[in-house]
Amino acid sequence: MPVGLRAACGYNSAMTTKSKPADLPAEASQAADNPPVQAETAPAHGAFAPGLPARIGLSIGRRLPQGRVGLRAAGAVRPLALIGLREGQSDVEALGLRLRLHPQDNLSEKRLFLTPQCFDPVELDALRAFMAPGKVFFDIGANAGAYALVAAKAGGPSARVIAVEPQREMRRRLLFNARQNDLHNIECSGAALSDFEGEDVLRMVAGNRGGAALTGHSGQAAGEAVRVTTLAKLAEEMRIDRIDAMKIDVEGGELPILAPYLKATAPDLWPSLLILERADMGGRDAPDAAAFAMSKGYGVSARTRMNVVLTR
Repeated sequence: MPVGLRAACGYNSAMTTKSKPADLPAEASQAADNPPVQAETAPAHGAFAPGLPARIGLSIGRRLPQGRVGLRAAGAVRPLALIGLREGQSDVEALGLRLRLHPQDNLSEKRLFLTPQCFDPVELDALRAFMAPGKVFFDIGANAGAYALVAAKAGGPSARVIAVEPQREMRRRLLFNARQNDLHNIECSGAALSDFEGEDVLRMVAGNRGGAALTGHSGQAAGEAVRVTTLAKLAEEMRIDRIDAMKIDVEGGELPILAPYLKATAPDLWPSLLILERADMGGRDAPDAAAFAMSKGYGVSARTRMNVVLTR
């Protein structure tokens, strides 16, 4: 299956309305189904290779310990690693992948760039161990696609990976990196997922594309118009009858995605592996999707600073 794009990553699906916003601009309404990202002619991986000072900075950063200590120490090394950065991007290797990263406008890419050893190691190890030929993985709130790319490589060509990412630019970056790694089993969907069908505007957060949020109305908000749908509907449209593993990281909007899906499908179709952002992440007091999953029979296999890993 070629790397493709169908009409569905870090975004907030909780701040939404149950119908199309009345004041959605005309241009937003026309774009709400998020047309496919067009094929690009960007130079191949290696064209933005870091120079000597940056390579020294990267070498230091990647030797730092995992966890908060390493992330805090990385701040002192980052200026060196960014020397010579061209057009805001750099071609590096991380997580066993060839990646073109944009470390200045996205927190996830910044961590992958300098300290990939600190990027969700427990969660990614669980995903690698689980993925196998024929498995289906949903990466909801795919962002730059770290989870999707790791799953696609670990599962092999016959695995199916669905990256759900409303931001057009992030889908472009993800698909570029998929091509550079010959991963042809990733599909992207440009909708935002929640517990209703409609349209909304995705508001960008300055300095961190991974923190985008649905506004719940257009008003005077600047952003990207997106289609909103449910996980069950998206799976039906993509002709997926089961999900083996799933990651949801949408800035506190995990429960409106997960709960309707588990209620609408038979338990034998539920994911065996769930990776959910913690409800209290960043001081939030969001509805607890992990607690809901546990009420449905899931057990916690790991808790990290940012996520909960559950199995059944």
